[in-house]
Amino acid sequence: MDFQKLKHLLAVVEHGTFSRAADKVNLSQPALSRSIQALEAELGLPLLDRGTRQVRLTPYGACVAERARRMRYEETELRRELKTLAGGESGTLSIGLSPAPASLLLTPFLAHMATHHPHVRVTTELGATGALLELLRAERIDAMVCDARMLYSAADLETRPLAPLRAGVVCRAGHPILGHRRPTIDHIRQYPVASSTLSPEVSLRLAETLGPAGAPEQMVTVRCENLDALARLALTTDTLLLGVLCITRPQQEAGLLVEVPLAPDPQRQGHYALARLAGRSPLKAQDALYTFTRQCWSEFAAFRPKQPAPWKKTHVAQSPTAGAVDAPTPLL
Repeated sequence: MDFQKLKHLLAVVEHGTFSRAADKVNLSQPALSRSIQALEAELGLPLLDRGTRQVRLTPYGACVAERARRMRYEETELRRELKTLAGGESGTLSIGLSPAPASLLLTPFLAHMATHHPHVRVTTELGATGALLELLRAERIDAMVCDARMLYSAADLETRPLAPLRAGVVCRAGHPILGHRRPTIDHIRQYPVASSTLSPEVSLRLAETLGPAGAPEQMVTVRCENLDALARLALTTDTLLLGVLCITRPQQEAGLLVEVPLAPDPQRQGHYALARLAGRSPLKAQDALYTFTRQCWSEFAAFRPKQPAPWKKTHVAQSPTAGAVDAPTPLL
């Protein structure tokens, strides 16, 4: 059934005469009459009573006109919805964030969407990169920000790398381990070590630089994907937190957490990427995630922690759970 003919029928009904309806739809009166007759022939039923000066619907015509009004409304709504989707003003956006991006981006991004895209329905999934990758391939999330090293061989993904983030170990201010100018893995393993799930490449790098005992499966004693919870743990106990340093930027700038001065390693970095399924037509709302992440990420990558203050013996007395360490040596 030709929807244009249904529009012509509505024009006749709403304007009362063929002449006024023809002007409204930019047709000649004979052309409009032929359109209505063709619709009646297609349906095999009379739709209009033409015996009076005022055109009236037959019972069949009233039924068709009611459905035609619904169809016209749906067409208008469809066009409106497509326009708002294309402009990023509506729709749905489901994103996945691995632990470090979740700690850095989740709250600021949700605030950004609530302010600038208030009619977009946003849902989030937080977890390790492997779990998020399964959700992305099952099309349960639209895009994700995650560990880039686990995506290198994924030909079905479109990935955009982000600047690497410097990684290391932080502890609370006054932690006994700061009494060592260059703590070794033996010093580290005297204390609990907390971390989220690390990529195989990062694990290998730690083992290469710290020795076999520095491999996460040997060193890490507390594993959790909620890095905010681990930061609080490091603040209140002697637990050492292994991960991307900018995650604890507020606590470091306040002097509450301090970077442990491990041996320098320029490759001790976290590598992250934006990812979505290749070959899909992204909605404008996805672009909001990509644009926001890129704007924030340069600031994350530029963060450099303050150097820890020289260790003092009085700090040990303040430690609620301090373990035994070698005689303190002032930091250079």
